[in-house]
Amino acid sequence: MTMKCGTTKPNSFVFSQETKQLLLEMMTFQDHSKGSIVCWEGEKCNKFFYLKSGSVKFTKLTKKGSALIMFIYGADDFFGEFDIDEVFPSSYSIETTSDSVIGWISKQEMDELVRRDAQLATEVLRWTSMMRKQSEMKLRDLLLYGKPGALASTLLRMAAMDGVESAEGIVVPKHPSDGELGQLIGAPRETVNRMMNQWRKEGMLTTTGTEMILHDIDFLKELCYCEGCPAGICRL
Repeated sequence: MTMKCGTTKPNSFVFSQETKQLLLEMMTFQDHSKGSIVCWEGEKCNKFFYLKSGSVKFTKLTKKGSALIMFIYGADDFFGEFDIDEVFPSSYSIETTSDSVIGWISKQEMDELVRRDAQLATEVLRWTSMMRKQSEMKLRDLLLYGKPGALASTLLRMAAMDGVESAEGIVVPKHPSDGELGQLIGAPRETVNRMMNQWRKEGMLTTTGTEMILHDIDFLKELCYCEGCPAGICRL
């Protein structure tokens, strides 16, 4: 069983070039340093965003007060919530994970564009459908196959986003810490450390200070019952 590495596209591919250009022309762009909060969980955030450069993470606080990373977006991604209620609070906190340039357009302006432009409305609907599917797959990872399945799926998504095939396996150049992996699957760092150590002993993967090599993709796919989701969905 094989997988396509490094093939995940920015989610802007859903929009036509004309629609994307229209949105960018109407946006206000701002520089954000690493660690800046774009929006807090629970506050009103009536904006639709575009990440020109950099990266952001969507986090949600658990009952114990720890942060669970729900989504990660990078350059050329759109992000934001289309609420059915004007005052519905944001579901997540949005924080930059590197120096970023982010554009935004107000929800009111988006609503007006959708009313005027049938093609744009169709493409926005397609984009929201893809985001819904991404949310469903995240919940699948977290709930259905235990922490080993969630970790296996996370590693596969990392490979789909940034992996490079080599003679030894799939090389993932951005190797997060066990604590960061724990935030992605809702597990303590110690739990992730035990699983990663076991998989290293079994020869399923190796790690260095800068990269991770996945030697047995089939093993990971079996753990998480991989459904082979398309490149637009197979991402963190």
